Amino acid sequence: MRTWLTAVICIAVLALGGAASAEMVQGQATPVPHPMLQVSGSATVEVAPDTLRVTASIITEGETVEAARERNAQIVQRAMAAVKALKLPNAMTKTLNYTMERVTSDADLVLKVDPSKLDIPWKTAISGTQISHFNVGFPVTLGYRASNSLTVRIQGTREELSAGAGRVVDALMGAGTNQITSVAYSLEKDDRTAQREALIKAVKDAQTTAEAVAAAAGRKLVGIRSISPSYARPMQEMRQAQVAYRGDGYSGGSTPTPVTAGTLQVTAQVNVQYELDYNPGDTQFLAAEK
Repeated sequence: MRTWLTAVICIAVLALGGAASAEMVQGQATPVPHPMLQVSGSATVEVAPDTLRVTASIITEGETVEAARERNAQIVQRAMAAVKALKLPNAMTKTLNYTMERVTSDADLVLKVDPSKLDIPWKTAISGTQISHFNVGFPVTLGYRASNSLTVRIQGTREELSAGAGRVVDALMGAGTNQITSVAYSLEKDDRTAQREALIKAVKDAQTTAEAVAAAAGRKLVGIRSISPSYARPMQEMRQAQVAYRGDGYSGGSTPTPVTAGTLQVTAQVNVQYELDYNPGDTQFLAAEK
């Protein structure tokens, strides 16, 4: 009898325990999303240019199209020969933007008309006639203008470009070009090394900013949700100069014109979303619906 009673009590206890366990697992533990911190970082890396472009304009005029064209062609040929005589390595020349236009000037013709002296059938009906003046404007051709541009391209180190720029400018001026329109330094070879360096520095800049902000808020960085990098290719470094055409060319001295190369900038930027750590109690228990 006692054994049977003990068995009944054990079964009852187990049943109650099972019911309690079932009650405890009802519901759902839902984690609260990590707090987010979004920051941006940027960095700039300076690199030396590897390409130089010097552009000059040749503008000539003549009474006829052939006269303007011939004079222009002679100056272009002299300019190209002068650059070739410098014997600069990797130097290339090309012409572009050739135009020929008519040069005109506005002329005014004044006509004086006396209606009383006009042989017209109805002149008898004209009373109180007076002399009238009429201005007639029309273009007068003065000649023709030929325009051409010559570009000299050189590749090399920063020092080679700086030395070659002044020599090219002096050669073009000495050949009779009207104007040195631009002296541009650029980076045309592979710049991926500079891009990667700028991106690495930009990420470190973002990390430093995020750590400072998180520490001020009493939090720590625990991960990265997203990161978006971008970079800008280096812009050309432009120089400009003007030389008026005097007809007898430029008589340069023994010292080349200094047009030294600077540095170019590769800029990178990143936008980063960081996850911050939880505060105590940053989870919640949602009871199951009954």
